[in-house]
Amino acid sequence: MNLTQEDFQKAKRISRAIQEYLEDTKEDGLRSTDIYPILARKNLIEKDRHNGLHFRKFLKSLKENNLLKLIPQCKYQYSTNGADFLEWYFYRVKSEIKDEAASAPPDVARPILAPKMTDREITILIKEMHAEIENLPKRKDVDKFTSTQIETRKLYTRAYEYWSPQELSIMLNAYQRFGKIAKVAELLMRQPSAVKRKLEEHQ
Repeated sequence: MNLTQEDFQKAKRISRAIQEYLEDTKEDGLRSTDIYPILARKNLIEKDRHNGLHFRKFLKSLKENNLLKLIPQCKYQYSTNGADFLEWYFYRVKSEIKDEAASAPPDVARPILAPKMTDREITILIKEMHAEIENLPKRKDVDKFTSTQIETRKLYTRAYEYWSPQELSIMLNAYQRFGKIAKVAELLMRQPSAVKRKLEEHQ
């Protein structure tokens, strides 16, 4: 979905309304279903019978265009229902973050507080996200790999791939939910040591 100038302005208006509400109520970690009625009453988002379906679609379109920074209060994580499902949470932000939101470069989504998943839930999510992980950017110079790298790739099919912002976001959110480096590595099809290094860099 291509965003228009009106969408940019809409995102900024939504951001201001969310920030005002969170500051007034002193609440954090509200879900999209909690925020939707406030925005609907202010006519900032289209009303619907699904408790914010249009609002969630708008957030997803911002994410897909690397423009979720326009609503810096918004954080997301992948749902246990599958890779196509996202859960949206909202937190107060400091004034300097609000002021810089419109011009800040795309960033890696930070992990948010959420309950740890069971091993069974992790296994199910890894299977459901397999296709999405397979579709992450891949190197084209694999023919230049050393024999050792080739052997490593037989065990970890995404070893030595470049880390995209999308994959870093998945890694951070997965580690917050899984709590286990080995499981995050299994999800990303990478070496646990490589995942450990990246986590240390981004925490």
